[in-house]
Amino acid sequence: MPELPEVETFRRYIDRTALNQRITKIDCADTRLLKQDQLIFEEALVGQEFTETERVGKYLFLKTTGKQTLVMHFGMTGRAEYFADMEARPRFAHIVYHFASGYHLGFLNRRKFGWNDLTDNIPAYLEQRGLGKDARAISLEEFTTSVRRRKTYIKAVIMHQSIAAGIGNWIADEMLYQARIHPEKKVGALSDDQLKALYDALMMTLETAIEKEAHYDSFPEDFFIHIRKLGAACHHTGCPIEKLTVGGRSTYFSPDWQVK
Repeated sequence: MPELPEVETFRRYIDRTALNQRITKIDCADTRLLKQDQLIFEEALVGQEFTETERVGKYLFLKTTGKQTLVMHFGMTGRAEYFADMEARPRFAHIVYHFASGYHLGFLNRRKFGWNDLTDNIPAYLEQRGLGKDARAISLEEFTTSVRRRKTYIKAVIMHQSIAAGIGNWIADEMLYQARIHPEKKVGALSDDQLKALYDALMMTLETAIEKEAHYDSFPEDFFIHIRKLGAACHHTGCPIEKLTVGGRSTYFSPDWQVK
């Protein structure tokens, strides 16, 4: 599933390719991927230009010269692709935005769990969906305050999008591993130093993933993602990685490194 780092990569890609071009047509091969009627999309976007992008968590907002902002959510397999020749339309490009330049922006979604929407108020849109501040923009104080409001297992807490929007499952496991915190540690049992270590691990994980454009194989050798599977050997202790379920999510951890 595209996580925050992938969506940030898509955002930067769209900034380089698809801005400041007049939209002439919207081609949708499966209208189930549109949260509103296609005619509403056409009325809002055709004749306008994408002017800038904003990402909050896994949501990507494409602002326009009109009153509406396009919202993209990439689901489990989505991505964006800018291309020149419709005869070479990418497979699974179920939604295509055509530009007067002759180029096109495709919204690719193989499993069709992603979608596009429109909004005229980004803050209200985020609030309606219970999203907190973007995980990359949150301060230590904001992170600590939000986490301290919860009482359950830390893994479940940091996965809640109202805490910091964009923390997905592998990112949460990476944070906990780097901070040496057991996923079933209760929030109330964590010290301020441990929460700072967790916050620092979040920032380090996100910045590394974005720098590497979410190519996981190129992450530093001591990243947990390389051994995030049952029975793999911990980088630090050599003990087997274990798996449990926390907050309904599969969770991997090193029992000798992340002591409960």
